Amino acid sequence: MRYFRYNEPKDPKNEDYTAVTVTLSEQEILDYYWDYWYTNMCGKFNKTEYSIKSCLKDWKVAHRAWQVEDHQGERDE
Repeated sequence: MRYFRYNEPKDPKNEDYTAVTVTLSEQEILDYYWDYWYTNMCGKFNKTEYSIKSCLKDWKVAHRAWQVEDHQGERDE
């Protein structure tokens, strides 16, 4: 399983502006992003064949995410 990280900014209304680094598995990303992404791609380009690879690539760009090799100690699994 591959894992990806991205920095999520804190709410500017709080005193602490420090970003939080989020680590998600490939499956977690697809679970919450695939339907949204697929629906938008079908609507925009009028075709129905898309790959998981393309979805993950778009998610990584949108979140400025990077793949990590070792996620031990940062997640409860």
